[in-house]
Amino acid sequence: MFRSRPKTCRCRVVENGAAELLIEDSGFIGRQIIRLYRFMHQAHRPPEGPGCDPAAFLGSPAAKIRYLLDRTGISRAVDFLYTYGIGGALTRQDQLIFARFHAMQERAYRLTLLNSVFFGIPSACAYFAAGEGFELLSTAFSAAQIPSLAAAYTSFAMGVANAAMNLFRMLDSLLHRRCWAPFGTIPLVINLPTYLKNLRRSICKSTDCDCDPP
Repeated sequence: MFRSRPKTCRCRVVENGAAELLIEDSGFIGRQIIRLYRFMHQAHRPPEGPGCDPAAFLGSPAAKIRYLLDRTGISRAVDFLYTYGIGGALTRQDQLIFARFHAMQERAYRLTLLNSVFFGIPSACAYFAAGEGFELLSTAFSAAQIPSLAAAYTSFAMGVANAAMNLFRMLDSLLHRRCWAPFGTIPLVINLPTYLKNLRRSICKSTDCDCDPP
């Protein structure tokens, strides 16, 4: 007889107070992105409470990095790029966790929305521009005509898919306030460990199987 026991991997939601357990549910790359943001987010203000030393905080690496960014005038730009460019490229699960550390739990959908507007649509335009460039190359050199046309059609197809996906993400995030991972090579590389971990978890049916892969 099998003895049933709870599987914590299926009940770790954003409302869970154990932040580190939430991070561990992500893949390797997603974990590092969220941890780095949490590290930088803690540099905005010194810790409060008994036993906290503000002087020690000012000498911490997080405070020094934040001070450097503030002095160079790019702190807001870095925050925007990291929050919506990278944070908005994570999986839905990781975007919800990311939003928790940004104190925007109720507005997590903005990660998807602004990522689509400022990063997704421009990337689709870049695919179309690359396709146009390959088409011009095919007319300039007869020897490169066939591979250039093949590359052009591939770029156009990826541009159409990218634009359609980001338009869907924009509309769905506005109407239903849901988070979606974007379409593209870089988001796939970032999220692949999380996808594989979730696949392993969904396949793991036996109670004797370890639900969290190492």
